[in-house]
Amino acid sequence: MKVFGIRPDFKAGLHYGLVTTGEVGVVKKEIVFSGDVLNTTSRIQETCNKFGAKLLISKSLIDKMLLPEIYEACEIGEIQLRGRQKPVTLYTVSPKTISRTSPSLNYQDEPA
Repeated sequence: MKVFGIRPDFKAGLHYGLVTTGEVGVVKKEIVFSGDVLNTTSRIQETCNKFGAKLLISKSLIDKMLLPEIYEACEIGEIQLRGRQKPVTLYTVSPKTISRTSPSLNYQDEPA
């Protein structure tokens, strides 16, 4: 921020599935990844702008995750992604909002 005067802005799509990996090259070897999961992940990331989201996660990954209690997943719905026959259910994840009137919290703001 100090050097360039701007802060980078990122958007991400996360998905779960099988990926094929390989190594190509003789002199300069590189690892390559391929599979439908990579294409779907790319389409999920493209969808961030449509919903004004910084992060979208597929149901197949949400079902595998153990979110810490401070976060909540909110379903956006079944979304038809470009190049996909079946819609994919997408979620956003954000920190839970804590209400000061929540009965489960014990605040010590007032004298006893």
